[in-house]
Amino acid sequence: MTKNRNIYPTSHYEKYIQANFTNEHCGIDLQVLGKRDYEKTLPVDLNKRELLDRDNLKSELLKITEFVQNTYAELDTKPLWYKINVIDQAINEYTGIGFLNRDSDWLNFTINYLSNDRAEQSGDTIMTIFDLDFNWAICFTLLQDDNYLKIERFKK
Repeated sequence: MTKNRNIYPTSHYEKYIQANFTNEHCGIDLQVLGKRDYEKTLPVDLNKRELLDRDNLKSELLKITEFVQNTYAELDTKPLWYKINVIDQAINEYTGIGFLNRDSDWLNFTINYLSNDRAEQSGDTIMTIFDLDFNWAICFTLLQDDNYLKIERFKK
């Protein structure tokens, strides 16, 4: 059975995210959404074009990729992606929002975006995938100072 859902322009979601998750501090606070029920950290090599082994990443994050695929069973329904760069660990630089194309390899899209559009001054690069109803979020944070990728899932 298909769930009836109002889908709004990305600007609607952008305003909601900025008002509820990025307000008055640097980075993004997903604990206001709910509890963290998944966390994984993976080492990255910032000197290489490929930050990490993609095949290994896919097997490490199988639980997360299956969760996204199973939550949105209809291919025409897509979660959101929202990306910011935290410059000098003090300022959020908003870089984009969109609907996640699950038809393609969305995990590769996420990692490529994190790899190729990094925060300046070794800041954190954050890409979060949000449920359209904000019942869950999956956050990918590239921590350049610490050389690792942190993946977290938060649920209501």
